[in-house]
Amino acid sequence: MKKNYLFPHWFKVMGWVLSIAAVVGYICINELDIKMPALYLDVLFDDDNEGGFFRMANTNILSIAMPLLTIGLLFIGFSKEKVEDEFVHYLRAQSLIWSTYVTATLFIIATLLIYGITYIYVPYLVFFVFLILFIIKFKIALYRFNKGGAQ
Repeated sequence: MKKNYLFPHWFKVMGWVLSIAAVVGYICINELDIKMPALYLDVLFDDDNEGGFFRMANTNILSIAMPLLTIGLLFIGFSKEKVEDEFVHYLRAQSLIWSTYVTATLFIIATLLIYGITYIYVPYLVFFVFLILFIIKFKIALYRFNKGGAQ
């Protein structure tokens, strides 16, 4: 009983559109302040003393760009190829394993070398690095296979 958890092939185009829109949106309008509903509790630094856990929080476009980028990268990485056979599944699995190892290594190195408030960005970016490395490795392996070269 084999399950295929991949998105249809046409999701790949939607993924590229979402990813590009997220990156361009963040670069072009990163100064835009927006209000988003949020679970929020900040007892020490709460200036307005509104009380409660659910309120409208002031944030920037990053709150919209990062979920869009995540969805886009997932669609790109986990959409079926035009020809989805056992070898493509093998390449996908090998790329996932490689990406996991490289991302874990980068995370360990960053944890040992980055300190202070800057470190807050490291765990935040790990998933994006993982997806981007997976997509790059998988596309390179697929390209080499289609050109008839060895892995």
